[in-house]
Amino acid sequence: MKSPLLKWLLNRRVHQRVRGGYRLCRYLTRKMDSVPITIYSYPPLYLDLRSVDDHALNLFRSDPLPAVPHERSLVELFQRVVKPTDVVFDIGANLGLHTLTFSKLAKEVIAFEPNPSLIPNLRKTVANLPNAKLFEICLTATDETVQFHISEWDHMLSSLSNWTGQPTRTIDVPGRSLDSLLSEASIPKPDVLKVDVEGAEMFVFRGAERLLSDAEGPRAIIFEELNSASRKLGIRDGEPAEFLAQKGYSIYLITDEDVIPLPAERPPAANLLALKGPNSGL
Repeated sequence: MKSPLLKWLLNRRVHQRVRGGYRLCRYLTRKMDSVPITIYSYPPLYLDLRSVDDHALNLFRSDPLPAVPHERSLVELFQRVVKPTDVVFDIGANLGLHTLTFSKLAKEVIAFEPNPSLIPNLRKTVANLPNAKLFEICLTATDETVQFHISEWDHMLSSLSNWTGQPTRTIDVPGRSLDSLLSEASIPKPDVLKVDVEGAEMFVFRGAERLLSDAEGPRAIIFEELNSASRKLGIRDGEPAEFLAQKGYSIYLITDEDVIPLPAERPPAANLLALKGPNSGL
């Protein structure tokens, strides 16, 4: 009866509204370290509910789900951009929601995620995707061990940048560059990149300079621009987009309604699309 009771409590926001409700939910989730979530037509997504973070709890209380619920405008864009013959890199795979989507659209998916709080369940999710592989590393500018900050409140916000203002713990994780992995033939050459690494996108791009300079480099790059996190790492506002433009990409802003040419002024947190070549379009 634990799951029905927990869902009943969550649907009434008892953990947020009632004194002692949060402690009760923590008690009910204390052994729920790997809970399968059903999304129609996909293999299960596995979640750890013990930290009682809102994103995981929302997925749990909505189970079963009719479709992938996360960032619908991005999912619709993936469906327009990704071809059945593509190799897609999901950089910053997190829970694996976009990895699920890519597994249906592409020939092969490589997921990258360094967060040890997420990896056990991400392994189980990816294991059910025959065309997907998981690399448990942090993609960055160079091959070296890097410090990774894990939020105690919301594991989705963990990053190289300690930017959230939340309590965090800092660990060392292995860092690799894309160019280095490609030179070793450890991974196939990608056609599409999705890069969502909480402000450290520029480091990923610096570590992929050879790849991105190649005329046969990735056809499309979907990436997050999160200025508040990037500034903590010494990255200028707009620097990742400028870097890709210098490599021959046309840059677009992804809105809830459409994809538009990148305006001079945009929100400090935005999703962008880079397409190879001048005047590229979807």
